[in-house]
Amino acid sequence: MAEIKDKKHGKVAFYLDGNEIKDKKHGTTLFYIDGNEVREKSRNGHVKFYFNNSDITRDSKHGKIHYHVENNEVRDKKHGTLIYYIDGSEIKDKKYGSVKYYIDGNLTKDQLMGLLSII
Repeated sequence: MAEIKDKKHGKVAFYLDGNEIKDKKHGTTLFYIDGNEVREKSRNGHVKFYFNNSDITRDSKHGKIHYHVENNEVRDKKHGTLIYYIDGSEIKDKKYGSVKYYIDGNLTKDQLMGLLSII
């Protein structure tokens, strides 16, 4: 299990329990990572995001590419703007920007891509 903390306040924003992304306050499942798909609430839920090795798309495999992830950088696919920079267990606004989230625990690549889809 890994906790994702809001760096500003140090509070846990949500946590990953296996393939489930849960709300820390209520413990309810917000999203479910099913292979390369991030679904709403359950394995049978609506596909919210799809990811492959480096691209995150909205809604489905054939949807419009939203983010591109490469070399610890998360960029807006359309404009190439740097959105987040992953520095170890920190997710920063930009490469030298402020820390947005802190990952307390270990994540698989699928869990990380799922997390990046929803933040």
